[in-house]
Amino acid sequence: MAEEKRVKDIMVPIEAYDKVGMNSRLSDALAILKKKYENVKAQGTGGFHRTLFVTDAQNTIVGKLSMYNIIRGLVPEPAKVPEVFMAYHAMLSSRSLEVAEEVSDFQEHFEWLHRTFCELINQEAHKKVKDIMNPIIKPVLQEKDTVNQAIYAMFKNDVRQQLVHREGKIVGVVNLNVVFSELLEILGPECQVNL
Repeated sequence: MAEEKRVKDIMVPIEAYDKVGMNSRLSDALAILKKKYENVKAQGTGGFHRTLFVTDAQNTIVGKLSMYNIIRGLVPEPAKVPEVFMAYHAMLSSRSLEVAEEVSDFQEHFEWLHRTFCELINQEAHKKVKDIMNPIIKPVLQEKDTVNQAIYAMFKNDVRQQLVHREGKIVGVVNLNVVFSELLEILGPECQVNL
């Protein structure tokens, strides 16, 4: 049986990811991703990393901006307040819709739902990256850790892209894609699984 692979064998080097400053605007992050998307589309090749790592003034990674963060960042802030969100949905199923004065405040919070997608992007593109990113959880994986330890860390911390460090410096990322690729690579007689 082959030697067990370690995190260093499957991780994606941190240099493979693009970075954006924490004080940049959402539109700056979108410009980086759009350029990557256009290059991949023009070349007709595989994919690209849709996560950007966020850096501070010292170029230290302090957060990440995933597809989810970007899409969630398009939701106007007043609509994210849980009480408003719950009240709006309760209102939709109640007779209060008949009383325009009482519901106008809630409707104002959700008028963005009736705009075009382009109008929404234009309205929200000014947001700062630091306001919509996920802050970095201290990297818990080291290069010498096993794939099983990587899986455990990902699900224990509910992080799909677990950072890998060497001597306190972030050197790579283990994500679901690389773990799944490793699964498919070794699946078969080596794992005593009949396919």
